[in-house]
Amino acid sequence: MGETNSRGTSMTEIFKAGFGSLIRSGPAADPRDEHLRSNLPESIKARLLDLSRDGVAISDLREKSMALVYVNRAFQDITGYSSGELLGRNCRFLQGNDRLQPEIQSVRDAVARRSDVAVTLKNYRKDGSCFWNELHLATFSITGGEPTHYAGLIRNVTAGKAAADQIAQSTRADLLTGVLNRYAFVEDVGILQRAGQGPILLAKIDMARFHDINEGYGYDVGDQVLMQIARRLTSTGAALVCRTGSNDFALAQPLRHADEARATIDMMRQSLAPRYLVAGATISIRFAMGYVVGNRTADAMTLVRHAGAALHRSKSSAFLDVCAFSSEDDRRARNRLRMTSEMQQALEHDEFHFHYQPQADLATGAIVGAEALLRWHHGLFGTQSPDKFIGHAEETGLILDIGARGFRAVADYAARMNKDRKTPITFSFNISPIEFKLRDMPKFVSDVLSASGADPAWIKLELTESLMVDSSAEMLSIMKHLRDLGIGLSIDDFGTGYANLRYLEDFPITEIKIDRGFVKGLAQSRSKRVIVESIIRISRELGFHVVAEGIETEEERALLVKMKCDFGQGYLFGRPVNAAGFELLF
Repeated sequence: MGETNSRGTSMTEIFKAGFGSLIRSGPAADPRDEHLRSNLPESIKARLLDLSRDGVAISDLREKSMALVYVNRAFQDITGYSSGELLGRNCRFLQGNDRLQPEIQSVRDAVARRSDVAVTLKNYRKDGSCFWNELHLATFSITGGEPTHYAGLIRNVTAGKAAADQIAQSTRADLLTGVLNRYAFVEDVGILQRAGQGPILLAKIDMARFHDINEGYGYDVGDQVLMQIARRLTSTGAALVCRTGSNDFALAQPLRHADEARATIDMMRQSLAPRYLVAGATISIRFAMGYVVGNRTADAMTLVRHAGAALHRSKSSAFLDVCAFSSEDDRRARNRLRMTSEMQQALEHDEFHFHYQPQADLATGAIVGAEALLRWHHGLFGTQSPDKFIGHAEETGLILDIGARGFRAVADYAARMNKDRKTPITFSFNISPIEFKLRDMPKFVSDVLSASGADPAWIKLELTESLMVDSSAEMLSIMKHLRDLGIGLSIDDFGTGYANLRYLEDFPITEIKIDRGFVKGLAQSRSKRVIVESIIRISRELGFHVVAEGIETEEERALLVKMKCDFGQGYLFGRPVNAAGFELLF
């Protein structure tokens, strides 16, 4: 420590001027401690700095290069350089080529003002590896006047910085795929806009029938598919890739010109097109895609919303067409928001009711039951049929509340109508696939029947053919539990969707409803007669009831009776009427 710098200042003098306070710091409650410190030999005091785990360095402000004139042992250990390699050099060389850190400018400003500063910097060891350090710089003077030296204290915080970065990354990344989550995506889209001058493409992508992959192959396979999609999208070179939902992704890419958008979209589609190999299976997947091109001044959240509106139109199209955002998409999106709000209010104000369409014994004409048809009594637009709102209710999840209230209402009505009746009337109630998959149907049905006092034999649940695609053990178990309760299960609109005779064998159904499309024009179409007669014959052999829908003429009824069809409904027997009107029929 007896070295001198180029101006001849001894290290002892520097130590006295600048580091005496380090040795004397702390509470001085006992004068004897202060006396002991002040009488320690200077060589011992200086040696104490080598016991510190933090690096200490001193640079001379009077030197043009502000060369280092002192480093302690910890500074050498942290940087990997010996004192001989450090002294006489400006410590800037530790920054390597990483000179664009904003903290470096803070240090330059402080040096220019001869003021103290504290920053966290990335530096490089002698072996080339990087480390993060907390740097505290403080000026002192050995002359008692203007500052003559900087004292630097560095602390290696690499491990802490890595942990902090990992935590920060985990709050920005999707845990499964590693791409951005939607919060970080919106934030980074804004950064991307501010950094560029041209337009920006924002696309949203939805994987079709993802539920079928999860149910058919297992959720672990579904996760593998999602990870492969994320890798493929990342490989396109898009500036930002994000997983916005369960099976939804989003991308953002700066463009030189807006007319480059479609070519970029086509490139993304091509990257997603090849089959996905998972768990020994090769899966072909279709995607819906919507996109918007915005300028750098557009609000990032608005761009995401517009791309989502375009995606919604793509998902609604028969062939999952790629859709560019239009003002009409925005209008539809606003209408969906309005409808969601209005449906929530309709639930609060009890605006959902049922009309009942009679079902008759075709041979005798006697009314034996009814189908409960949901109606929304809208305050402004009047009575709305299900095709106007059920799809939206399923998208938003409101179908769960609507369906629950509806089933309770039908069960209560069945109990009231069948009180003291020798021959009970059965009521059919349509169940959404969403309800069937997200609700514990056996428990729910059991609870409702118990509360209403309705006999399970008075209720039939009408299921769509789309629900029959899911032939998992869980779905079969749910249906068997419902049958154990005594509830009837009916396949609605048989023959229009995913018709498969295997359903008639696998599922514990009790009834098939022939779609009105096969009944209309039955007398004039030989092919329709062959199809309907085949359905009736197979159903009778398997012990199912058959209900023909949409019967409007005596000729149609007579043909169905001849084919030995059991029951029918349609305008021939009565139009849907409200609860009071249906009671008048009896």
